[in-house]
Amino acid sequence: MEVEIAKVSSKGQVVIPSNVRKMLGIKTNDRFLVFGKDDTVLLKKIEKTALEKTFDEIAGPIRREIKKSGLNKKDLDRLIHETRAGK
Repeated sequence: MEVEIAKVSSKGQVVIPSNVRKMLGIKTNDRFLVFGKDDTVLLKKIEKTALEKTFDEIAGPIRREIKKSGLNKKDLDRLIHETRAGK
């Protein structure tokens, strides 16, 4: 576990130290649940839901599998046409 000291700005902002961000894979615009009890604040990173993911994030793995399979655009167009035609 990484332990660092951070301070609160006049706007209520707390900077997460860069080594902790790198270790946890925290990026700009990541969102967190914030829990507070007594003298403890806990941040829990919220993962994106499928609805929040960009098209490229969703299509990327599919594109990689297609590339690995050796299919090209012409093959895919033919398969789509055959499927739509009910063959």
